[in-house]
Amino acid sequence: PIDDAFLKKSLRKFDSNLAFRIPKRRTENAMAMFQKQRRRSDVSCFVGGNAAFQFPPMKGGKTVAFSPIKSLTRAAENMPDPERTETNESLRHAIENLVSIIDEPVSPPSDTNQSSIVHIIGTGLTPTLLNLPLSTLHILSQADVVLYDSLGLSYQDICQIVPKHCDVISVGKRGDKKSWKQTDIDGLLLQVATESVSPSSSDANNKQKTPKMKSIVRLKGGDPFLFGRTRTEIEALRSNNIPYSYTPGISSCIAGPHLGGIPLTDTSLDCQSFGVWTGTDALGRSRGLTDDASDGKKWHGLDVDVLVFLMIGRLDKLEALCQSIAHGDGLGDDETKKWNKDTPCAVIQNAGGRTEGAGDSSLPIQRVWRSTLEHIVPFIKEEDETRTSVSPAVFVVGATAALDLLSQDSQP
Repeated sequence: PIDDAFLKKSLRKFDSNLAFRIPKRRTENAMAMFQKQRRRSDVSCFVGGNAAFQFPPMKGGKTVAFSPIKSLTRAAENMPDPERTETNESLRHAIENLVSIIDEPVSPPSDTNQSSIVHIIGTGLTPTLLNLPLSTLHILSQADVVLYDSLGLSYQDICQIVPKHCDVISVGKRGDKKSWKQTDIDGLLLQVATESVSPSSSDANNKQKTPKMKSIVRLKGGDPFLFGRTRTEIEALRSNNIPYSYTPGISSCIAGPHLGGIPLTDTSLDCQSFGVWTGTDALGRSRGLTDDASDGKKWHGLDVDVLVFLMIGRLDKLEALCQSIAHGDGLGDDETKKWNKDTPCAVIQNAGGRTEGAGDSSLPIQRVWRSTLEHIVPFIKEEDETRTSVSPAVFVVGATAALDLLSQDSQP
């Protein structure tokens, strides 16, 4: 097993990405030791129990190329995890029994030469296990590896349902924070899909001659196909002839406004359509903060009634976007424009977020700010002038943004 002496020696020796697994009781010491050691090096390190956490190279250090995760020991994998109790085992058996009652089990083709299958699953918006369909719960209960995003199912929830041997790895990306690069996620997905599966204790006791097909679950918040960068992961799987499945989820562009009480369509307000944009493109450029004419949108020429923006949590980005929508194009005066400074808008922060959990898995309670394009950012800053971001957030522009259908108070 990895001890403090081994960890200290490793951090001094390696100058590239380092990956290993350690017992949970040593995680805190490992992190403290790593932070001290990184002052003298540019090591990028993964630590944790059955989870993996990324520490980017220190500021000013050289860029460290992606290095596949390779366990220096397998001893920690077989250690009991206090979060995975007999209750979790009972939950998995209950799911298995329910699935067997509802539907006939589907076995993989007998003539397949593949040893792994990847399940790409959308989990909707900040869900709990109770929010997920039975098919997703069933896949998770049999998973060997889970790669999950920041704004989906929490680590604690995942550990409640996956088997004891399952590796649970966070590969989430968060705006304006150090995050995984998509190419690194593609590489990690390929690595875990091509590694041979470690037999469980029950498999060893039964001395099965036919190896179990390895089940890798790629959990994504919202819907994987909507601003989810799923195409590169699928192309990586296709190029290596690795089979995969897809399960859709409800995107935050719909669930976010609706959880804030804002319908995206409303016949009485003559809102019959809506459009969805990302506030930050694949290159990190922000909507409204660039002078590139090709990046701008002719907002007043759009034949839609409601605008929805994702990944627009930074307040300087939001303010620039509001100005672009309210004053863009220079078409006519405010009274004749489709959008102007008095157009209703709303920001939904942590839509569906909850306070239970601990550490990075928890999210603050949902917040909703309603105002106009001219006043929304000053209104957000009223309670805290130093606030610079409301990420993760969904931004809605249009007449329906003034509504709150989830409030028990009557509205005109």
